[in-house]
Amino acid sequence: MRRYVTHEAKSWEAGLGLPDWKLTLCLAASWLVLFLTLVKGVQSAGKTAYFTALFPYVVLFTLLGRGVTLPGAYDGIMYFLTPQWEKLLDGNVWYQAVTQSFFSLSVAFGSISMFSSYNDFKHNVYRDSLIISFMDTATSLLAGLTIFSVLGNLKYEIQADSIDDVVQGGAGLAFITYPTAIAKFNYVPQ
Repeated sequence: MRRYVTHEAKSWEAGLGLPDWKLTLCLAASWLVLFLTLVKGVQSAGKTAYFTALFPYVVLFTLLGRGVTLPGAYDGIMYFLTPQWEKLLDGNVWYQAVTQSFFSLSVAFGSISMFSSYNDFKHNVYRDSLIISFMDTATSLLAGLTIFSVLGNLKYEIQADSIDDVVQGGAGLAFITYPTAIAKFNYVPQ
């Protein structure tokens, strides 16, 4: 199932292959929305920013609300929140943490740089960077709680011994758990 969802190839010998047309269409639509938002400058971006900044939180809190009501969610959340102190000495853990930080902070780097050019010269950039960093961390924690509540439910359903037995970590983790969380809604047409 993981290879189907994330489109992982069994080997790289055949090359990268063709892009998925659905993903290409979504990417083109998102770039079009981004262009239409930025083409008129700061005036038009303010209205769009309210939606694009708040709607992902509505989705995350909705999925978290559903996730914590599922049986076994507590085990997943506790797995997420319980520190594994021995992992602090593992260099790969630190590498993955830095990669996640740069990845999540780099998403809006271009538009942030453009909009910052409209600020006054004496604008408090340090405050803005702290707000962005703390909000990024809070969003990552919220997404982690959401993902691991669903993983706890998957552990409960398949009667696994540990969360490690449910799914492998990595970039595809969200692509497995978020659709699973949406499928758990009883009143959403599937």
